[in-house]
Amino acid sequence: MRGIWTVARKELSHILRDKVSGLILFVLPALFFISIGFAISIDIERIDLAIANTAGPKANEVINHLCNIDKVSKVVMLNSPSEMEESFARDGIVAAIVISEGEGGYNAPFQFDLFINCSFATNILAIRNPISSAIKNSLIGPGNNSPFTVRYLYNSDLNRKMATIPGIIMIILIVVSTIIFSISINKEKVHGTSRLLSLTPLGPLRIVIGKLLPYFLISLIHISYLIFLGQSIFGLGINGSFLLYFLFCSLFSLNSMMLGLLVGSYCKTYEAALIICWFFIFTPNLFLSGFVMPVSSMPEAMQKVAHLHNGYHFIEGYRSIAYKGTGLAENIPHILFLTIQSLIVFIIALLGFSRRYSKS
Repeated sequence: MRGIWTVARKELSHILRDKVSGLILFVLPALFFISIGFAISIDIERIDLAIANTAGPKANEVINHLCNIDKVSKVVMLNSPSEMEESFARDGIVAAIVISEGEGGYNAPFQFDLFINCSFATNILAIRNPISSAIKNSLIGPGNNSPFTVRYLYNSDLNRKMATIPGIIMIILIVVSTIIFSISINKEKVHGTSRLLSLTPLGPLRIVIGKLLPYFLISLIHISYLIFLGQSIFGLGINGSFLLYFLFCSLFSLNSMMLGLLVGSYCKTYEAALIICWFFIFTPNLFLSGFVMPVSSMPEAMQKVAHLHNGYHFIEGYRSIAYKGTGLAENIPHILFLTIQSLIVFIIALLGFSRRYSKS
């Protein structure tokens, strides 16, 4: 028993002295509990709503009730219903309502058409119910007979696979492009082959490109067969440009590789690279990208944090191109973020790799 206690004390002493172990065991659990606890919510707490009023001033009371819904965080007033599609793509709204003249006279003065963005097939009732309740509360007496219709955009069948497929593709590309590539970069130092590479006439830049190329080609193969499987098995077509969609997925894969290069260039062991990739890249993207729950349902502070993750921009761009059929202009913010982040991370990673290369 004394021997067991001696080993236990030695291990505890090692844990307390090792900064990495202390960080993982004591700091990270609390950090993830707080951040993910705030982020995770399967309920829709915020509704970004667009309103198109063609019924004139008499609909102002209805509009006031809609603007005062507790869950409505943003209201976009449209000049005409024709602007609705653009607002879904540009403003990121989750619902739009068109108020038009009713055909029932005093008994039905309005016609209400509610359009819901179902590219993220979540709790549709959480969007529809507060809006329909606000309309009923604004109409007194016979006016309650005004027709109210609901239409589901981008996913008329409410196919939940449309919500999960972008996240699954994101996970696969992060695993291949970030985690495995970071381990591959780190492998040279662990196995001692970095010393052999330093004896070749190749510089650090060409070595990095040479190591990156096979993984990038593999990721392109993944993207290709994932598109095929999505269409053949789940019936998920691509409504936008196929070329834009493929290039966007390729950009995300390249961006993920840059993050893997950064981790692999500065970590000394497999374990450290794997832990950093898992806790600081994979897990945050899993919960903060909009894959598990809509980003709009998170607190505002967590939404800002989510916007800093490459997975968020990938899923938003994926849904925009594949489901909404948008073009290059609507997705420039996501493309710019992934491109700029890739360049910055690549420069920092190359500096770290060059320093390690020169020491070999």
